[in-house]
Amino acid sequence: MRTVFHLSGGDENDQTHALANVENLLDDESADVERVAFVANGDGVYLLTRESVAPDRITELADRAVDFCACGNAMDNRDLSADDLLSGVERVSSGVAELTRRQTYDYAYLKVP
Repeated sequence: MRTVFHLSGGDENDQTHALANVENLLDDESADVERVAFVANGDGVYLLTRESVAPDRITELADRAVDFCACGNAMDNRDLSADDLLSGVERVSSGVAELTRRQTYDYAYLKVP
């Protein structure tokens, strides 16, 4: 299965809860996980920056082949650059376009807090 998680909020508790959802999916031995993506837009992009509330967890999940994508529009609106992103995070032009693209590639869509 392929899954794309969508985070748009900036609340730190919601952000860490979102990462827990990703970890739970990957740890579920009954789930046949093929690919996992995590797309952040809005204030959710802050989770994927060097000022993240959980940089180590993001690195660990990236090491487990989770694709992290930050919305370029949201970054521009918040004066963030690619240099602000954690290593391994991809800047995409539009978060909603990336979410739509992933769904056309048979990713299940999950909105996380």
